[in-house]
Amino acid sequence: MGGEDETRKLVTFEVASRSVGAPIEHVRETVDPRPVTPLFGVPACVLGLISLRGEILAVLDVGLLLGIGPARRDASSRLVVLDVDGRQAALLVDRLGPLLTTERSGVRPPPDTLPASEAALLLGVVSLPERPLAVLDPARLLDAPPLRPFLRRPEGAENRESR
Repeated sequence: MGGEDETRKLVTFEVASRSVGAPIEHVRETVDPRPVTPLFGVPACVLGLISLRGEILAVLDVGLLLGIGPARRDASSRLVVLDVDGRQAALLVDRLGPLLTTERSGVRPPPDTLPASEAALLLGVVSLPERPLAVLDPARLLDAPPLRPFLRRPEGAENRESR
């Protein structure tokens, strides 16, 4: 018996020469980059703020959060807007990839060779013919230690514990 419950759709992108994906249910949209208003006194992974149709969003460098290197800012760059339990942020990525449907069982735990700080932000890894695809855990990403003081939770949202 096959079905949607057994598969997972991932929005894929590239950052710092690595293939990364995010579960489609947490990706609100993807947009072209726009001017970022820098902030002072924030970690390097917080690039600043943008206005997206009147909504103010933090722009995060997912490459720096994962510890794999900074995302590029050029003509192929995009913003992947995440929405996790009412919390939104835009991830700067080098370029978008294809939408991928994979078996849920195909998402394996992160290998022991990954740094613990990177593995802690992942749901797992999918083995693709070209190269592995790291699958982000958007909730953990938005709860990453460098972001905790800066990303506001909506009223009434539960306080997540660090995993």
